[in-house]
Parts: sequence; structure tokens; C-alpha cells
Amino acid sequence: MKDDKIDAFLQKTNMNYLFCLLAKLEGQRISNFPTTVKQTFSKKLSVIAMEHVADNDVPDYLDELAEAERIMAQRLAEEEDDDDGIQFTQETYDDSARYTQGYEEQIEVPNPFAQSEERDPFGDIEDDDDDFDDDDDFDDDDDE
Repeated sequence: MKDDKIDAFLQKTNMNYLFCLLAKLEGQRISNFPTTVKQTFSKKLSVIAMEHVADNDVPDYLDELAEAERIMAQRLAEEEDDDDGIQFTQETYDDSARYTQGYEEQIEVPNPFAQSEERDPFGDIEDDDDDFDDDDDFDDDDDE
């Protein structure tokens, strides 16, 4: 199917995929018409949808949208620059000394590296020698 309007649209915009999407949406919209209205059309619904998309100046709409986004971004950038000149009148100060003044003197922190008496856990065993007798049955059992 060749149509001058459709070809002009595609050449002007260079947006083949966008045209297909818009034509599909327009075709869905037209197919929701009542049956009596659809019977009066002289062309197929898909052709009518593509012609309608080609008639509407969608690229201008996209250009206007891009221009509006650029203007909004520029305004936001100007507002961000305006905040740099503001001097804040309130300052913070450290008042932790007032709350910790009496506690530091009362707390005694133990030194983990201080010399302490080390305790040998096995040093208190007096009966080390009595654990095994000479007459134990642990001798070589193979000799018997």
C-alpha cells in the first residue's frame, strides 16, 4: 500500500516505529466505533488509522514536548543556583560537655593489658602421677 501522506510523514519524521505504534492505537480507537459507523467507511480501518496519524502533526507535538521539558529543566537549574547565596542564621554548637561533665570522672575503665596474675588451669592437680598404675591392663595385650 502506497500513500503520499504516509510517505511524507515517514520522510519528515524518520520515525517508522512511532508511526506504527500510533497507527495501531488509532486503529484500536476506530475499531471501538459502533458497527453502523464502521460500515459507512469506504476504506479499511487500518488505512484510515494510518491516514489519520499521517494527517496529524505528531512531530510538532513531540518538538513542543521536548521544548517544554527543556524549559522546565532550565527553570529548575536556575532555582538550584539561587540556593547557593543563602546564608543560614542558625548555627549548631556542641553542648555535649554539659551532659557528660560528671560522668567522665566517675567511670573507671579497666586496662585489659595491665599485669594480672595468670592462673594455670592444670597447675592445681596434685594427683598427676596416680592416674596410671604400673599394673594397668594397658600394657601389650599381645604378649599373653
